[in-house]
Amino acid sequence: MTALVTWFIVRAGMGQLPLFLALQLLGSWVCLAVGPKREPALAIAMGFMIGLAITVFLSLPLLLLGAFTVPAVVAVIAVPLGASIWVARHRVTRRTVLWLLVWAAAFTALCVPFCASNVAVLTYDSHVFVSYGESLRDDGELRLETLSYLHAWGSFQIVAHALTLLTGDPFLYALAPAFSISFLATIAVATHRGLARLSPRARVLAAIIVVAVLLAIPLVRLHAVYVHANWAAAGYLFVFSSSWWFADSDDDALYLPVAFLAMLAFCFNRVESPMFAAPFLLLAVTQTRLSRRAVLTSYLPFTLVLIGWLALMASLVPDDENYLTPTRTLLMVAAIAGIFVVFVVRIQRLIPLIPPLVAIGSLLAVSAAAVLRLDVFGSMFPSWQHDLWSGSYWGYFAWPLIALLAILALRVPAPPHSRALRYSVGLFFALVVLLTCLGDEYGKGRYGSLTRITLQVVPIIAFYFALTFAPIVSERTGSSARSGSRAGTADPAPP
Repeated sequence: MTALVTWFIVRAGMGQLPLFLALQLLGSWVCLAVGPKREPALAIAMGFMIGLAITVFLSLPLLLLGAFTVPAVVAVIAVPLGASIWVARHRVTRRTVLWLLVWAAAFTALCVPFCASNVAVLTYDSHVFVSYGESLRDDGELRLETLSYLHAWGSFQIVAHALTLLTGDPFLYALAPAFSISFLATIAVATHRGLARLSPRARVLAAIIVVAVLLAIPLVRLHAVYVHANWAAAGYLFVFSSSWWFADSDDDALYLPVAFLAMLAFCFNRVESPMFAAPFLLLAVTQTRLSRRAVLTSYLPFTLVLIGWLALMASLVPDDENYLTPTRTLLMVAAIAGIFVVFVVRIQRLIPLIPPLVAIGSLLAVSAAAVLRLDVFGSMFPSWQHDLWSGSYWGYFAWPLIALLAILALRVPAPPHSRALRYSVGLFFALVVLLTCLGDEYGKGRYGSLTRITLQVVPIIAFYFALTFAPIVSERTGSSARSGSRAGTADPAPP
């Protein structure tokens, strides 16, 4: 299989489909090799997202070394794919392999229309991603001088579009739709998996409703074909959050390698993402039921890579930019390092106090920033709120529905092991408000930064509401399996 995939990739003029198929297979096999044995469906669904992340991160050293060539990139895909198949060969059943191949074929078929016809939406930022990616492809290297220009754009999408080295296309115009197919499939499977104690019919219905509600939001449909970083950031943040919830629910650390890879991809997608990663990381690693040793195996490499990258950026970016500056980058380094220290020390009696203390600290920081920069806050915050509640691109219904469900969620039992998830989402909004205080350079409207950043947490909110309300609705309609098992226990019949 590895040889066949490699042959497809290097075929000149074959376009994007062989590359997408290879990334789908790579990510699926890696997840099967290092992830929980009981989770083949989730591994298969998120295959493309994980395969893309692996390829981007393994391509970065090639670019920095000036060795970004067709044979090298093919090796970056083919070698991990072959190694994963070898490692997973005794962990998977023939039925799992069959499902993997069926979904790979279906995924590829769904990508065909988007590869055949360019429906991508591009703005100024999109052209920046594409032009930098084209430059990397043509030069075969990523110079430190070029890195200094990435003070406003994350490197992930740029490296991803440099993979046109293998396709012959001007840019990967089908990348966003392919990512969206994998992302929506992951949301559906995660929802189905998270409601394991319900009847099969109720679980399928809940997964369909979650995906349908998301697709009903015009902004989601836009980002499904939009060449930008926010939808990808949303996808990787969702993989991290849902994987960690499953890890705690099942008491299984095998979810964590993929979770931390996804968080690393989230941090590389946008320059401010490490700031948003901080509360998710802090709450996940301090509130988890997993042992320190089990978490450390994946957490330490993540921390070293992220701090190393941010330190490199801090040494290169200019001092006078509006987005990433050396000071801001070093503050993010300090935050990521500080969270790791808190995890290592992990004073048991203080763990329950961390979520409320972080929430109070965030509110105080936002309040202080709003007072100190009252003029900026007075213009940006109302604009952001107007965009949420009155923007047609949210479909007018999205945020009223979220607000209503959030109020109702306070009156019903929360899903088990979801404390970190609840607080993380709340702190995400506190950080968005903080951004409104820090500068007036954030755009407004459909394509504005604050709108796009807010989109990143919407899939997690939808997932959480499904975990919260689906069991209640199912019980009242008599469709619950009433097996007595908790949400998040093992699916009795995975593919």
